Amino acid sequence: MANRAALGSGPERNSTILKRISFLVFLAVTLLGAVLVSPTIRLWFSSPESIEALAPEERKALYSQSTVPGIDLAGGYRLAVSTDLSRFTERGRTRAVEGLVENWRRRLNAFGISEPVITARENDTFEIVVPLSADTGLISRIIRESGEITLHLFKDGAEVQALRQRIDDALRERTSSAAATSAGNGGQESAITVGPESAGSGGSASTGPGEFSALLASITVEEGIGDIAVREDNLDAVQAILADSTVQAGIRAFNLANPPAGSFAWASVPVERGGRLFHPLYFINQDIDLNVQPVASAVVSDASVTVNRGAYAVRLFLQDEGRESLANLSSANAGNRVAIKMNDQVYVKLSIQGRIPDGRIEVPGGDSLEEARALAVILESESPPLDVALLDQPADAPSPLGEGAADSAAGAGAIGLGLLCALFVIRYRAAGLLFVMGMLHFLIMTGAVLRLWNIAGIAPYFTLAGAVGLLGAVLVFSSVHLWIFEYLRAESGTESSVRQDVMASLEKIRPVLVWTHVMLLLVSVSLVVVGTDAVVNFGLVLFSGAAGSLLTCMCWTNMLLSSLVADWQIRKLSV
Repeated sequence: MANRAALGSGPERNSTILKRISFLVFLAVTLLGAVLVSPTIRLWFSSPESIEALAPEERKALYSQSTVPGIDLAGGYRLAVSTDLSRFTERGRTRAVEGLVENWRRRLNAFGISEPVITARENDTFEIVVPLSADTGLISRIIRESGEITLHLFKDGAEVQALRQRIDDALRERTSSAAATSAGNGGQESAITVGPESAGSGGSASTGPGEFSALLASITVEEGIGDIAVREDNLDAVQAILADSTVQAGIRAFNLANPPAGSFAWASVPVERGGRLFHPLYFINQDIDLNVQPVASAVVSDASVTVNRGAYAVRLFLQDEGRESLANLSSANAGNRVAIKMNDQVYVKLSIQGRIPDGRIEVPGGDSLEEARALAVILESESPPLDVALLDQPADAPSPLGEGAADSAAGAGAIGLGLLCALFVIRYRAAGLLFVMGMLHFLIMTGAVLRLWNIAGIAPYFTLAGAVGLLGAVLVFSSVHLWIFEYLRAESGTESSVRQDVMASLEKIRPVLVWTHVMLLLVSVSLVVVGTDAVVNFGLVLFSGAAGSLLTCMCWTNMLLSSLVADWQIRKLSV
């Protein structure tokens, strides 16, 4: 008998250990969910004044970790932009506006901004409203920048020196001519015209640096090659010289004598040397040697040693035609340098070591992941059909439903949940209290899954569509518990023990419970994949609610009912 007791105690001990492990897992999941949802709770229960009082970085971190109320509930930021539509006919104007709005909407959706409000106004202006969590600086870039990337070969160093000399000589001659003219006719100046016959690689003899060269410096940015750079305090003077009509005429004449034509291009960011800022200035082919667009894909990654400006980079993979053109260009110009140009600035300059067969180009993405993602969106999408300009700084935009819409929605939701919980308690007594506590667990798990979407790079905004999705999830959760309790109520009327009733009922219910939630999850994912704007937000919240309901039903409700009848020896289930 003792041996039998010892043999019988083994399965019971294993069952006890398994239950304890299950409880610890449940407790860990619940605590993790509470940690994940805590930023959202802090955001929703904080006043606008307290959020505005936060430091910019802290406020940005709070928004990035939370499920943010959408524009229709909490308002957002308004950006005003303008464009020139004067050259279009009425029909062309309508098409241009539709194309511009659609381009913005696609870009913002790709960046994770769902349901942006874009409105065309009078005088060729537009109003764009984005959620409160949006980085308006990056949104401004996404709206304005064309994203067109072109490759330009560098001009020969000897030609650059010859051009510098031509500019110096032209400025000297103009100064001398102006002084002589001023002395002869009382101050009336005349401009010099440089003809093609004098624009070769040579120039007028002179001693010492000229007016242009004196403002230039030589720095080594990378690859051990010295490049022209302009000190910060000389930048305006050099830009004025390059914009001068005399100098531009000289550059055009020089290009005629030394094809292919070249042009000056500034680096996108300055470099620091010895505590001073210098702006690199390059002389590259004026015509495009390779147009990168359209790209097959743009992928954000950690910056490599070839693109070491910032922590992140964007890798562009060219389509078949572009890949072949890049391979031919690199093969024919091995040993030369190529400039990667965007927004009329040189973002990257690379030495061509040999043939580049894989069609991959890497550009700096910046110091933050969001900045790199914004650049990837710009580069991967089509260029806007028109140039746009930002009219003023972003301003607050109120909710279209009125001030305090989010608070009103939260209050109405709380009242509705309170009434629902009260009905369950009245109907099912002690089991109704289990539902009330389960509802709290369900909401925590739903918020935690929404946060996981955020971590995955998909920002779910709690809009009216999201509220409908949450309402649907609450109805599913309530219906499932209604079915469970009614089933137990019907089955517990037999003469068998409460433990047998509950355990058998849970075993029968479990497959249907899992199947129902899995189907709901699949439908939600389908809405996220194929939908846009409101449909996506609805699908994200519905998926999160379905996942929260499944976790609560399988862990909280199932485990607690099993423990009540098995471990606590409950003889009568109050349902």
